[in-house]
Amino acid sequence: MAGVTLYQMEASPFCDKVRRILAVKGIETRIEEMRFRDLFSRLKKINPAGKVPVIEHRGRFLSDSTDIAYYLERVFPEPALVPADPGEAALVHALEDWADESLYFMEMTLRFALPHNAKRLTPLLTAHESPAMAKLLQAMIPKTLRSLAAKQGMGRKSADALMRDLTRHVEALEGLIGGADWLVGDTLSLADIAVYAQMACIAQTDEGGSMLTDYPTVQAWMDRVERVSRPAP
Repeated sequence: MAGVTLYQMEASPFCDKVRRILAVKGIETRIEEMRFRDLFSRLKKINPAGKVPVIEHRGRFLSDSTDIAYYLERVFPEPALVPADPGEAALVHALEDWADESLYFMEMTLRFALPHNAKRLTPLLTAHESPAMAKLLQAMIPKTLRSLAAKQGMGRKSADALMRDLTRHVEALEGLIGGADWLVGDTLSLADIAVYAQMACIAQTDEGGSMLTDYPTVQAWMDRVERVSRPAP
């Protein structure tokens, strides 16, 4: 099986999503960890947007986690992560979009716009930097992400409003799981992986970790997804 090179930043939920897809499909993967300076230099040469994840396969570079997911589904169709049934495939699409466009801003705001979480979690973003650069970035990143969260709208909400939003998201996820093992159909799908990648980041925060203890159905589902999609060390 022809291998794939993944250009990533380890702490990104979108990179986690792609790693898990690669792991489930058993695709030989070489990982290139990007540093922040690479986003404005080396990475620009393969993705003008300067964003990760990016994969290289057979000389072709592809960015955006959703485009990557569907490319891998087409080129490496087994095991399938998008159902053949049109209705189920549509639901997978809707849930992936919920994860990428809504849950993402929730996790980003919780992890890096709230000072108590940012102090503890920003080092995850700088783990591969030199000590001097890490120190500089740990001062800059929370300010940058607080500004981004404010522009998007999530960061302008009160703490109470943010918690109400998070509660609705977690309760919606609990309702989607119900008594089933997976979000769509009878097997793991792209929906499970995409939603899990964001929820795992939410679970790192004080608020998310505490809230999830009240939702054993969600926790059990997260354990299942982690168990079957965990990338090799």
